[in-house]
Amino acid sequence: MAVVGNGEEAAIDALLMSELASQVLIVSEQQQLNFEGALMDRLRGRANIEIIMGQVVRIVGEQVVKSVRILEFDSKREVERLVKGVFVSLGGVPLTTIVKNAGVATDPSGCLTVDRQQKTSVEGVFAAGDCTCGGMQVVTAAGEGAMAAMRASAYVRKSRA
Repeated sequence: MAVVGNGEEAAIDALLMSELASQVLIVSEQQQLNFEGALMDRLRGRANIEIIMGQVVRIVGEQVVKSVRILEFDSKREVERLVKGVFVSLGGVPLTTIVKNAGVATDPSGCLTVDRQQKTSVEGVFAAGDCTCGGMQVVTAAGEGAMAAMRASAYVRKSRA
């Protein structure tokens, strides 16, 4: 199996795939991985996971995947690796264009930037969940949503006074 991505989502997907597949390739299309620590240790602890820094230039196969062609960053050569499947784990892209156009600050990935109280850069605008790219988990989004609702409610009450 090949997992294309360089973030935590790709690492977790590769760990899950390593329990099912004999060999898992993580193909990072960035020069640097966006995870470290315990997650990196777990990947290194799996003998059937290999990390390749390069770009997938072609998925080979007609009805089924047979291989991937990868342009390796270091060697600048194209290699073909046999795989039976390709998972793209590049993470979600937040749909924040509308609020970004309204002046709400975002990070380079397009995620809305908020403080600990879920306030954005625009007065009276609060954000929570995947659009802030916090934990990208339901439980995190629920907690952020509760905080944003409380702060928004307090803001409205204060504005009326």
